[in-house]
Amino acid sequence: MLLDPYLDTQYLTTFAGTRLMQETFDLVGAEILDPENNERRWTLKAFFSPVRGRALGGVRAQFSDQKGFTTFCNQRDLEVLIGLAEPGTYCPWARTDYAEPGDREWYGLCMDEDDLADDLHDRESLFRMQSTTGILLGDIRFTRRVHIENNSDFEEYMMLLWDCDPSTGLTPDLRLETVDGRWKRIERTRVQWKYAR
Repeated sequence: MLLDPYLDTQYLTTFAGTRLMQETFDLVGAEILDPENNERRWTLKAFFSPVRGRALGGVRAQFSDQKGFTTFCNQRDLEVLIGLAEPGTYCPWARTDYAEPGDREWYGLCMDEDDLADDLHDRESLFRMQSTTGILLGDIRFTRRVHIENNSDFEEYMMLLWDCDPSTGLTPDLRLETVDGRWKRIERTRVQWKYAR
């Protein structure tokens, strides 16, 4: 077990204003093979804190593959992928058995709206670090590749709308909860991973 996310809360410290965890469990940089495609290798990039209200709690691991796609994995399934748990054994913090890739209860490598927002906020932080003022100005656009679920890979073309709090007009707006209002998805195109470069 990586940790009990309900008891080992000392590991859940995040960087201010984000869900990006400071703890890496000495696993950042570790590689796993995609359970559905043994040509696809995923590198663990960071851990994000649990999101309240999810059916399956625990920390979330962010991965990127050799073609620049990003995805996330929930803690329960991550523990199986990195060999800390065996499918069919009991997961004490989740109060359920560990699932096996392909099982009905397996989520694996996937992204929901919270993961997409965390990824976008993380990328936004990199743009802020390149700005001398920390304020995002001008026509900032970028393309991100995301792995939403098995056989669902997309390229998203993103554009900055503004960097201010819509209710007060104050800039910069650094909040995670408003990141989707600062950026607009111009286009989302499904791509086949095996043909992506």
